[in-house]
Amino acid sequence: MALTSKQRNALPDSAFVYPSKRAYPAPTKNQAQKAGISEKQRLATHRNALARSAQKETSGNYSTVAKKVRARSGGKVASVKKGSSKSRGKK
Repeated sequence: MALTSKQRNALPDSAFVYPSKRAYPAPTKNQAQKAGISEKQRLATHRNALARSAQKETSGNYSTVAKKVRARSGGKVASVKKGSSKSRGKK
């Protein structure tokens, strides 16, 4: 379940891996609670940040995002293969 724009806007800059760009949200439990984000949504947001940073041609550095996500998720989010992306419609 993705964050709504209202929830994302309610997060402080410090809840993002890249605060100046407000990119790759990875909120702590406290930050998520204040923004009205459930625990399930919070962990899904962490998984999404990892998956997006692992894709080719994205602005995030996987190791930077992974370090921040692991610290904030308490080890509840598994790693993803770096550089993995599914090709859409191609066989």
